[in-house]
Order: sequence, then C-alpha cells, then structure tokens
Amino acid sequence: MRCPKCLLCLSALLTLLGLKVYIEWTSGSKLSKAYPGHRGTLPGPAPTNAEPTLPSNLSVRLGQTGPLPSAYWNQEQRRLGALPSGHCQAWGVAAASAIPDFASYPEDLRRFLLSAACRSFPQWLPGGEDSHVASCSDNDVPYLLLAVKSEPGHFAERQAVRETWGKAAPGTRLLFLLGSPRGEGGPDLRSLVTWESQRYRDLLLWEFLDVPYNRTLKDLLLLAWLGRHCPGVTFVLQAQDDAFVHTTALLQHLQALPPTWARSLYLGEVFTQAKPLRKPGGPFYVPQSFFEGSYPAYASGGGYVIAGRLAPWLLQAAARVAPFPFDDVYTGLCFRALGLVPRTHPGFLTAWPADRQKDPCALRDLLLVRPLSPQDSIRLWRHLQKPGVQC
Repeated sequence: MRCPKCLLCLSALLTLLGLKVYIEWTSGSKLSKAYPGHRGTLPGPAPTNAEPTLPSNLSVRLGQTGPLPSAYWNQEQRRLGALPSGHCQAWGVAAASAIPDFASYPEDLRRFLLSAACRSFPQWLPGGEDSHVASCSDNDVPYLLLAVKSEPGHFAERQAVRETWGKAAPGTRLLFLLGSPRGEGGPDLRSLVTWESQRYRDLLLWEFLDVPYNRTLKDLLLLAWLGRHCPGVTFVLQAQDDAFVHTTALLQHLQALPPTWARSLYLGEVFTQAKPLRKPGGPFYVPQSFFEGSYPAYASGGGYVIAGRLAPWLLQAAARVAPFPFDDVYTGLCFRALGLVPRTHPGFLTAWPADRQKDPCALRDLLLVRPLSPQDSIRLWRHLQKPGVQC
C-alpha cells in the first residue's frame, strides 16, 4: 500500500459525511411526523412569514392571467371592484342577462346567482325575542369555536354532536349555523326550533332559505358574527353536522403548531387539482359558460379549521371575489385572494369508508371524519370513552 495513513483519513472522512447525512435525514423525518401538515404545504407565500394581503387587483392572485376565458365568472372577476352593498339583487339580474344560456341552468343554480350578492340577513329570533346565543365574554373567549353547519330539520344530527364531540370542554364552545326554519314546501319547524334554541342556546339562525347553495351565507354571516361577538377566538372549526371530530386530538394538534403557522391557519383535507364537473344533473355541476379553469387549492367543506384572526380579512376578500355556488371552493378562492394557502393534514377524512365507521381504533390517529349517522357517532363516542380501550 502506498499511503496507509491517507486511506485511513479518507475512510474516516467518508464515515463522518455519512453520519452527517443520516442525522439530517432523521431530523427532517421527525419534524414531518411532529407536524403532518408540513408535508402538505402547497406552493405559495413563505409559510414562515405568511400574512394576509389584499392587492388592489386580484386578477393575478386568482389565476386570471393570459387570455381571459369567456365564461361569466372569469369575466366578472376581472372587472369586479366590489360586490354591491345595496340593491344586491341588481348583481344577479345583470348576471342572468349576461349569461347566454342562463335559462338552461339548473333551477337551484339560477336562484343562487340571482341573489348571490345579497349577504346581509337579519338573525331569525325565535318568538321575536332577543338572540339566545350569548357573546363571548372578556374572560371566557373560546380557544376553539366548533361552528357546525346544520339544517333546521336535522335535530338528530345536532343532538348527536351535543352528546359526543361537541360536549362542553375547557377552551371550546359549540354553535350551530342554520337558515330560517320556515323553509319552503316542507313542514313548518318554527315551534320545534324555537324550543331547541331556548333549551340549548347554541343555534345561530338567519332569515334566508336553508338550501345547499346557501352554505356560503353561513360562512360569511358567522365571520361577521365573530367580529361583533367573539373577535378574540383563536381557532374556528367549520364542519358539517354529519362529521365526527376527535376534539382532544385536534386541540393537541393546534396547541403544538408553530405560532407562525397558527396565525394564518387554514387546515383540513386539501384538494389541489380539482376541476369543475360538467355533467348536467350532477350535484356539483358547473356550466362551461359560467366558469372555466381549475379550482384553487381548498379544504373540503366537510370540516376545516381557520385562524380566528382571519375573520375580518376573509370578509374583505369575499366582498371582492365573485360569488361561486360551492362554499368550500369559495373559501379557497378567498384565501387565495389573501395570498394564503391551505395546509393539508392526513387526519381529516371527509369521505370516510363505511366499513370503518364502527371501529374506534380507526379514529385513534385521525382528527375529523365524515359522514357518520347520529347513531354511529354516539356508538363511536361511547367506545372511545371506555377505559382501557386496546388497539
């Protein structure tokens, strides 16, 4: 051998280099496991210093670059300054006249567009009384507000939430978001909803027709309510009433988030490459004459968490983003308008397989699942409360 010492030094150097690579790899792996949402961070503003901004021209933010499609939403968003605060019906009339095949749209979509700019509705007060929903007091501001979208007739779903994951817990508060119980073409539920409101004092009701296309109204009216009655809330969970939330695990995850993430949080099961469905008659049908392009990255409307401090920012964005019929896509558009991106977490499953719904161990590492029936939610909750559950 020509130089035993040289070979020995080279071998030691390679060993140290390999050890360094291993340490860096394992450190990165532990970070990813500690904050699963980190792996799902989408391209966009730097997560470490992301703060909401609202530029004077939203076209570039919302992907309106290059040749502008002829679809109504795309054209309207390019020229929109702000939605009208008064005479809101005029926006819908103008939309109907500008869309050449408006008459061929499904009835629900036509009705949505005719009133989509109308976003100021009074609360529905049972028996004409004051609201039974108290404001957050200065010394009792919830860390996590559980805001559940429901419908007037979903008594069983609401009761299941109250008896399970929505039970009063330190740092949480439960509210249900509903439209008017007077409905249209169905039973008059006013007396039942009045009793429920007086009994539980957790129903926020407004004077608008409670149909799927009006779920966006629940989001916007909740944001406005927060600004007036609960501005200090740290996080808001917005979920459907057929969701099941592992509340303890969710709280632990939120409390472990880095402060820079928590300030601009938008967390859930994120869809990054969704496109409009063009099949007429389908539940998420979008005519080509109304919208062209892909959807922004958005968290499934089945359940997601946002930072409470973003409520006024989202309201400002919503005033300048053209209405869209699906609440979760619209929320994604408003976040994109603010320059913020959603974080995905594998613990949010909004299409949970039916064969796992009765297995409490399947929920051990999850934060939110849906859909579950009221009976399955109660059964699952009771299993989780049993001491010594072995998985």
